[in-house]
Amino acid sequence: MRRSAVQSVTAIVALLAASACTQDFDQFEPELFPQASGSGSGGNGGGQTTTASTTSSGGGGGEQCSNGDDDDGDGAVDCADDDCGGFACVAVPEDWQGPGLLYQGPEAADVTCPAGFSTRVDVGGRDPVDTPATCSPCSCGAPDVECGRPAVTVYGDEGCDGVSLTLPVESENCINLRDFQPSSYSADAPDVDSATCAASGGEATLPPPRFGIEGLVCAPGPDAGGCDAGEACAPREVDAPFEQGVCIWREGERRCPEGFGERHVFASSMVDNRGCTRCTCDADGVRCAATLALFGETRCREPIETVPFNGACVDEPPPAASVSIEVTGTGSCQPRGGDPQGEVDEGDDKTTVCCAR
Repeated sequence: MRRSAVQSVTAIVALLAASACTQDFDQFEPELFPQASGSGSGGNGGGQTTTASTTSSGGGGGEQCSNGDDDDGDGAVDCADDDCGGFACVAVPEDWQGPGLLYQGPEAADVTCPAGFSTRVDVGGRDPVDTPATCSPCSCGAPDVECGRPAVTVYGDEGCDGVSLTLPVESENCINLRDFQPSSYSADAPDVDSATCAASGGEATLPPPRFGIEGLVCAPGPDAGGCDAGEACAPREVDAPFEQGVCIWREGERRCPEGFGERHVFASSMVDNRGCTRCTCDADGVRCAATLALFGETRCREPIETVPFNGACVDEPPPAASVSIEVTGTGSCQPRGGDPQGEVDEGDDKTTVCCAR
C-alpha cells in the first residue's frame, strides 16, 4: 500500500507539470505599453506620451509627427497616424499664430529648436538689463575772469592813518604821484565780477542693450499635417528648456483666448535712455589778484618795489614817482557732472504668447 501511494503522488506532480508548460499566461499580464489609437484627420487616442524632440512610438513606429510626411508608409500623416499618440490637433484661434513651443530665459540665440519645430520666431523679451553708460571724465579749461577795478589807499601817516587818498586804477595803467609821498598804504585784492571755464568730456559709451529674459517660439514647418483646417499637430508634452504646453502668439498686448490661459507678454523693442550728466565747471575756486609796482620815476620806469594786494598795511614805502597795478585771475575751475544716468525701458511694441497646458 505504501508503494502504491508514492506512485500516485508522482503521477499527479507529472500531470501538473505538463499542464504548466501549455498554459497561456499572457491573460494575466497587464498591458504596460498600450497601442495608441488614432481617429482620422484630427483624432488622437491614448498611448505613450512623446516629447517634441522625439519620434512617436507605437505599432508602426518611425513616424515623425510634425513634418507633414508619411514616414512609416502607412497612409497616415502626423497627427492622423496612430503612432502619434503623444501629439494632438490644436485649434488655433483666428488672428493668432501657432502652435509652437515657448522658451523664455537668457541667451535665446543659443537654444536649438527640436526636430520638427525648426521655424524660429523671436517674440521679444522682458526685464532689460541696465548696464550703465561709461562716461569720459569731465575737465575744465583755463578760467576766463572778469575782475573788478582795483584800488589802493595811501595815507599821510604811518600805520595807514592820517590823510588818505583812494586811487582806483585800471589794470596796467601808470599813475604819476607828483608831489604826494605816502607814509603808508593798503590795498585789497579786487572782486571777481565773473568767471567761466570751458567744460569738456562726459561722452557716453553705451553697452548694447539686451533683455534679461528673451522669448523664442519654435514652430513646426508649414507642411505639418494630419489635422483639419484651422488646426495644427502639436505635442502633448514638451522637453526642457521649453515651457510645458503648446502656445499661440499675436502682436500687441492681448487677452488670451479660451483654453490658452497661461499668458506671457514680451516687448518687441527697447528704449535706451542711458547717457551721462552734462559736464559743468564750478568757478568758486577762481580769484582775482593784484600787484602794486612802485617806480622811482614818472611814467612807471625802473620799478623799485613790488607788493601784492592782500589788505595789509605797508609802512614807509620807498619814495615813488609813479605806480602801476597788474590784475590777474588765479585759481582753476572744478569739473562737475559726467555721471551715468538713465536706464533701458521696454518699448511699447508688445507680443503676447498664450499657452495651454
